[in-house]
Amino acid sequence: MKLTVREIAELCGGTLVGSGDAEVTLFYTDSRQTKPGMMFVPIRGENVDGHRFIPQVFSLGAAAAFSEVPLENAAGPVVYVEDARAALQAVAEKYRERFSVPVIGITGSVGKTTTKEMVALAVSAGLKTMKTAGNANSQIGLPLTVLRLEKDDEAAVVELGVSMPGEMERIAKVAKPTVAIVTNIGVSHIEYMKTRGNIMAEKIKIADHLPEGGKVFVNGDDDLLSTLESSPAREIVRFGFGENCEWRAEELDADIHGTRFVCVHGGERFPVYVPAAGEHNVRNALAAVAAADAVGVPREAAVKAITQYVPEARRQQIKEINGLTLIDDTYNASPDSMRAALNILGALRAEGKKYAALADMLELGDHAKQGHLEVGAHAANCGVDMLLGIGPNAKYIVEGFNDPENSMWFSTNAEAIEWLKAHVQSGDAVLCKGSLGMKTNEIIKALSE
Repeated sequence: MKLTVREIAELCGGTLVGSGDAEVTLFYTDSRQTKPGMMFVPIRGENVDGHRFIPQVFSLGAAAAFSEVPLENAAGPVVYVEDARAALQAVAEKYRERFSVPVIGITGSVGKTTTKEMVALAVSAGLKTMKTAGNANSQIGLPLTVLRLEKDDEAAVVELGVSMPGEMERIAKVAKPTVAIVTNIGVSHIEYMKTRGNIMAEKIKIADHLPEGGKVFVNGDDDLLSTLESSPAREIVRFGFGENCEWRAEELDADIHGTRFVCVHGGERFPVYVPAAGEHNVRNALAAVAAADAVGVPREAAVKAITQYVPEARRQQIKEINGLTLIDDTYNASPDSMRAALNILGALRAEGKKYAALADMLELGDHAKQGHLEVGAHAANCGVDMLLGIGPNAKYIVEGFNDPENSMWFSTNAEAIEWLKAHVQSGDAVLCKGSLGMKTNEIIKALSE
C-alpha cells in the first residue's frame, strides 16, 4: 500500500495540517510498533487514550497521524478527524474499491480463523492471496487488513468478527466480499446480542455488500443457517454432512491427526484429507474447497493445498510430551468450541485416562449458567474420565458433568496444576480449554515442563 497523507485526508474527509507529500505504507494502532512510513491511528480505550502517544510516534519516525483533538507543535503531518476509527474505516473502504479481485469474507461464532487459514491455503493454490493476519477481524483489524492489499494480489481471504449489533454493516461495507462463508451460529457474544436469532441476523449482514447473486456458503448442519434460502440478491450454498448440503462429506475415516473423507458435489465424488482433528474441521475443509472452486481455483490443487494445514498456536494443537497427550485449545472458548474440543478428546485412543481441564467461558451474559451446565453434560457423554473445572462459572461445568467422584473444582490454574501433576501418568490425555482471560495455557506450560 502506498498513499500520500494528502490522499488519506481526502479519502476520509479529514483536515490536513502539515505537508501532505509523505507516503504512508501501513496504518497501525500500537505506538510501540512505530516504523518510518507508518501512520498512527490513536484509539481511545477504556484505560488508555492513544492520543497521548502521538508525540512519541513522531519522535520514532512515523509518517503521519490521525487526531481527534488539537495538537500543539506536532512534529509531523496530522489529519484531524472526528473519529479516528471511522476515518480508518473510510480510508480502507475507498482503498478496497481500487481492487477488482475476489475477496472471500468469513464470519461465524467459532472457527473463523481456522476456516480462514484453510480457505487461504486452498485459494493460494491458484491465486496470489492476501489473508487476515492472526485474527485481526475487528472494527479496527478488518480495515487494517484491507489496507494490506497490494497491486499484485489476485485474491484476499478476510475474517469479519462482530460482538455488538451494527458492527457487521460497518466492516462488511469496508471489505466488500465477493464470496461469503458463515461457519455457524453459536452463543459467543450472546451477552450483547441476546439471542442466537439476533446473532444470525447480524452475521448474515456480511452478504449485504456482495455483488448481485453472490454466493454465501453456510454450515448446512447448523439449525439456524440451514433455514436460509437463496434470493436474486444472494445464492445460499450449504456445506456439511446432511443430505441438504450441496458440498457434502461422506465416508469419514478419522484419527487424532486428521480425517479422510469423500467430498460429494454436483454428482462428483473425490477424496479429501484435512490434517486436523474433529468433524468441525471436516466442515472447515469443505468450506475451503467450495470457496476455492467459486473463485476458479482448480479443485485438485485446492484439495492438495489443504493437506498442508497446520493448526495455529493454542488452537486444538495435539502434542505428545513427557508421555502425555496434551490437547492445547487454550486460545479461547465458547459452548460450541468446548463441545468440539471434547469430541476430539472423546475420539482419542489414549492408553490411560482422559482428563478435561475446562475453565470459564466469558461474555455469555444470562446464558452463562446454562452454557456451562450444557458443556458439563456434553463432557459426560464424551468418555471423559476426570473433569476439572476452573473459575467461578466452571462450577456449573462440574455440576453438569454430574459425577462427583470423577470431577473437581478449582478457583485457580495453580490449584489445578498442582492436582494434575500429582495424578496424571504416562499414557494419559489432557484437554485444556477456557476463555482467553482464564489463561489456561498456564496449565499446558506446566504439564510440558
